[in-house]
Amino acid sequence: MFNLNDILQSAQGGQAINNLAQRFGISPDQAQAAVQALIPALSAGLAKCAAQPGALGSIISAIADPDHQASFSNSAAAQSPNAIQKGSDALSQILGSSNIVQQIAQQAARVTGLRADLLAQMLPAVASIALGGLATSLRNQGLGNVLGQLATAAQQGNLGSASGGGGLLGIVSGLLGSLFGGAKSSDSPSLSSGLNALTKLFEPGALPASITQSGLQDSIGKILSGRP
Repeated sequence: MFNLNDILQSAQGGQAINNLAQRFGISPDQAQAAVQALIPALSAGLAKCAAQPGALGSIISAIADPDHQASFSNSAAAQSPNAIQKGSDALSQILGSSNIVQQIAQQAARVTGLRADLLAQMLPAVASIALGGLATSLRNQGLGNVLGQLATAAQQGNLGSASGGGGLLGIVSGLLGSLFGGAKSSDSPSLSSGLNALTKLFEPGALPASITQSGLQDSIGKILSGRP
């Protein structure tokens, strides 16, 4: 699994789409369309967070959360009130205010023909499943130990500025640098390679033409940047 679409398609033993369909009273095809219409927003939001050390720290903590990891593996866990609440909390970090979430849902509704309120209800569950899958993907790439160390740093609030090699970026550089040629933590190529391995998972993956040719991604970009 190397992107968000792969992660969500493989979640819950490959049954996440069917499980979401049953949970929200829609057909599997409609659930597939809904999930794939929401992926660009999650991808763009995660990429935006990746560029901000404090926000990236919060996302790393969420990825490491056992409740999200359980959502990825188990349908019942994904439906628990705790997972939904944590999914909503994560969306606040990934996308921003509830108003932005509603705008994203409206854009996804335009593409899928599903109700915006239904898509807004689905978003926390989809976010929780995706975050849990990111942890699994990191482990599959041999970065599970790095995730744990970064999560600990985030929980301790060790997320200051990157100046002098400190803060989250310094931590990322130091921990991931050895995985990419053993460069010193201060070497920017090492930092770039490490962050690339981490953030590549945030890419949307191959989505159908109904999504890619709909203008959805441009609309989401405007919403997240605050442009009219």
